[in-house]
Amino acid sequence: MAVQARTADVSRATGLNRRDLFITVSVLLLGTAIVLLGSLGTEAGDRATFTDQALGTLFSLPSQSTLYAIGALCFLVAGLRLYRGLSSVRMALGLMLAFLAVFAFLVWMSSGKSLNLPGMMKATLLAATPLTLGAMCGLLCERSGIINIAIEGMMLSGAFAAVAFAAIFDNLWIGLLGACLVGGLMAAFHAVLSIKYKVDQIVSGTVINMLAVGATRFLNIRVLEPAGLSTPGHFETIRIPLLADIPIVGPLLFDNQPTVYIMLILLVVVNYVVFFTPWGLRMRACGEHPRAADTVGVHVNRMRYISVIVGGLIAGIGGAYFSIGMVGTFEDGMTRGQGFVALAAMIFGNWNPIGGFLAALLFGFANALQVKMQILQPILPIVNVTIPPEFLQMAPYILTIIVVAGLVGRVRPPAQEGKPYEKQ
Repeated sequence: MAVQARTADVSRATGLNRRDLFITVSVLLLGTAIVLLGSLGTEAGDRATFTDQALGTLFSLPSQSTLYAIGALCFLVAGLRLYRGLSSVRMALGLMLAFLAVFAFLVWMSSGKSLNLPGMMKATLLAATPLTLGAMCGLLCERSGIINIAIEGMMLSGAFAAVAFAAIFDNLWIGLLGACLVGGLMAAFHAVLSIKYKVDQIVSGTVINMLAVGATRFLNIRVLEPAGLSTPGHFETIRIPLLADIPIVGPLLFDNQPTVYIMLILLVVVNYVVFFTPWGLRMRACGEHPRAADTVGVHVNRMRYISVIVGGLIAGIGGAYFSIGMVGTFEDGMTRGQGFVALAAMIFGNWNPIGGFLAALLFGFANALQVKMQILQPILPIVNVTIPPEFLQMAPYILTIIVVAGLVGRVRPPAQEGKPYEKQ
């Protein structure tokens, strides 16, 4: 007993545990990898140049020296993590390390070449748009107590409806409205199955995803294409005068297609409604403690119906992004699993709209990065080959798996999520 007590005291005194040691070793390996990229993946005279379409060269750095410096900073961070007195700033060190790792990768990727940095930031925002809309859909559902893995099906149905309505009425805005309504209709179906008939909510979501894949494919082949209604066109970007002229920030935020503006507006609105209004408080109570909410007069199931349907309306807009927002036509399965990535963004963001948006930016960056890498085609050191495009296309989904796996046991969903409520 004395030996065990002494061991526990030493552990508390040093502040070390297996997790700290694992992270420290991982940071050391990261620093080593960055140094190797500098020594084997770049030449002594190479420079990484970051440009802007309007301003020209933003800055240019010596590739090899920059990678060596970032590698040294990683070693320093690894040492600082072992110092108990800095435990309060470990989160800040982790964020700094993540930024350094990403920046080092960009430096290596653009070594001897140039990279349009604001252009990549805009591509990241575009890729994050449907993910953020899907994350907000999942948040509204799950904060009220209904598990929603049907985001993919709602978005795919919205993508199809956007094309159909836009082609029939020859108006893209009506197509956007139609996508919104069909997304809400699919959500209402999920709500009825989950709330009224108490179907297992995972099964209900899976059924809706399968229904969306089959129904949209059948209607596209048998109805839209034979009738010549499959290519209504897509939204053009809307440039906001004066604001769009602000260097770097202007083209990024104020020269976009309508779905991006809608996403940014909804982000503010949903965050305010969920966390700063009585309605949001009642909705969150239905997911945390529906019995207590019922005792103070909240109609729990009605609140859940409203939350799920509103979430579906938002998911429909996310689906419209893929069809009339980008390509101007409908393709079978064109959402390509982005609804599930949006679900991961919601979890990573801890069921918070702002957190979901930041997570969506992370996944969007991974998507934008793989596109840029296919263009720049950096050479892997030692093997001296370019990364196959198939592996690059896997990057956003691999990142999703890593992020979700790392969050197991570290985030807390609403307490009564997935549990039907019966009024007594």
